[in-house]
Order: sequence, then C-alpha cells, then structure tokens
Amino acid sequence: MNIDFDEVPTVHFPVGKHIVSAYPAFEDYMYMFFDICDATGFSVENECQIYPMNADLGGNALATVVDGNRVIVYDRKLSAIVGSDGAEMIIAHELGHHYCHHLGTPIDSHKELVADAFAGAAMKLMGISLDAALAAVPVLDGRPSPTHPGRQERVAAIKAGWDGPEMGKACRLP
Repeated sequence: MNIDFDEVPTVHFPVGKHIVSAYPAFEDYMYMFFDICDATGFSVENECQIYPMNADLGGNALATVVDGNRVIVYDRKLSAIVGSDGAEMIIAHELGHHYCHHLGTPIDSHKELVADAFAGAAMKLMGISLDAALAAVPVLDGRPSPTHPGRQERVAAIKAGWDGPEMGKACRLP
C-alpha cells in the first residue's frame, strides 16, 4: 500500500522540546482500540471518544489532548518489538490514562501503575491470556524514573489488573 502522506490529515503538537506530527491510525490500530472499548463496556460516544493516531515517537506511545480532542498516539515501530498483543496492551494503557483522568494533572509515577492495571484488566476482559498481556514488557524500562516506575512494579500492576478486572477498571490498585 502506497500512502501519500501529503494527502493524509495530520495534527502537530509539542512533546517536550519537539513538535510531533501525527496522522490518523491505520485500520488495525483502530480495530484494536474499538475492541478494547467493547470489552470494557465503554461507549464510543463517551469514554471512547478518543482519536487513535500514529506518529514517530521514538518507539513510544502517549495519551494527550490536541485542540480539545482526546488522542492516543502510537508509534508503529513498537509493534515489531511487542507484536499485536503488546500493541493492544499499550493502547489499553493509554486509554487508561484518559479514562482515569490522568491528563492535565501533575506527573506522578503512580498514574502509570494505575494505567497498567487498567490495561491488564482490559486484556483480561478481552479474553487475552496473562502471558499475552505481558507482551509489552520488553519496552518497559527496568529502572524507575521520575515519571515511570520500574519494570517489576509495572508487571505487578498489569498482573493485578488482569487478576482483578473490576479493580483495574475502577482505576485502583490493590
């Protein structure tokens, strides 16, 4: 498939010191997003009124608001590392940030754990195995940073959400 990116609508927004150009997500990611919304019982008119987009983010993903629209941006390079299940897990994590009202609030690494638990819950509700839900683990940093917990804490949060989907979907940790 040849895509003329000059013909594709893009949005531009700052991420740190850079301007990111994002374009509407490819169909496979749109379907993943809607599968997550269906499994969690979210409506497209309310909780899932979010626009999935793709951009070069250096192998990352993010949840943000652009021009008043809720957006999830996913770097397709991640899929080569984490596969389809891992991609779905990452998209569910970003949906968790929107659903749990993390955007526009002070940075707190605990919010990453809550989004991980939410994503684990979404994967369980979609009937995806715990091993498949952990497919995104290779891209998680081993060490904690000021914005993100370390890999072990994040794996524990994913497992907690998978083991207790209602708790994960409620934006809580045990």
